[in-house]
Amino acid sequence: MTSSHSAPVRISKIAGRYLIFDSEAAALLRRNENINGTLAGTAPQQPTQNIFLGLPIELRPEEAESLLQKNVAYLVDDVAAHQAVLNNPNNEARRLYLDSLRTKKDTARQVLAEKNSKRAAEVAEKHGKAHHRAPTSPDEDAITGNDQTEAIKRQQDSGIKSLGVTPTSSGSLISPDAERTYKVTNPAQGPLCGFLLTSGYYMTPGLRFGAKYSVYPGDPLRFHAHFMANQYGWDEEIPVLDIVAGGRLATAVKKAYLIGAQQPQINETVDDGNMRTFSIEWAAM
Repeated sequence: MTSSHSAPVRISKIAGRYLIFDSEAAALLRRNENINGTLAGTAPQQPTQNIFLGLPIELRPEEAESLLQKNVAYLVDDVAAHQAVLNNPNNEARRLYLDSLRTKKDTARQVLAEKNSKRAAEVAEKHGKAHHRAPTSPDEDAITGNDQTEAIKRQQDSGIKSLGVTPTSSGSLISPDAERTYKVTNPAQGPLCGFLLTSGYYMTPGLRFGAKYSVYPGDPLRFHAHFMANQYGWDEEIPVLDIVAGGRLATAVKKAYLIGAQQPQINETVDDGNMRTFSIEWAAM
């Protein structure tokens, strides 16, 4: 495995979970690596709205392993990395991080101010049209117009002053050197997952269909799953009831039941273990 210099995607390992906090990294993995992960975050302003989840994206251990083997990503022990930076007597990294937060807040303020100005112009234009339809006395027009202008201005000022920006990532807080220090190189094994990813398939958790993976021929937002997949050991005995249940259930939901295992390696120094997969369809229901 090469150094993380060439790995653009940072995977944060927190409490045994593999998380992606950067939206650009998540989009890169979805476009180029057939990995969509599972949305695990809630909106800060609506924490009880659990139907619509967002960042971070959680990866399965075998997905993280596949990315590491292809040098597409690297792992970071987030707790250790943050403690190393925050306990460092040199406050330069902390100062740069605070500056980046202020820059993001200023950008958000500018966007909000432009939005409010556009809204105020639309309200003023609408108010002018209303007066054109129903003319009133000049004094009443002046009083009403001034009141509305002052109310809009107060609303804009209060909205901008109370603006708070919630950081979605602390990547700028941790230096690249610290990230390389906490790189993990031995994640869990998942040969079937890696085989399906390199074959161009996408996967989501298959628990609702009684399998480990739901396998898609393309992006799950565009395609239905074609397979329900389970991984077994090469010498592991597969109960016949598992095959019957998997085959019948997969056929009932218009899918095929896929099982796979990796052949043992002959030479431990060479990755010569081949994957063997079989798909099962129930012919009569």
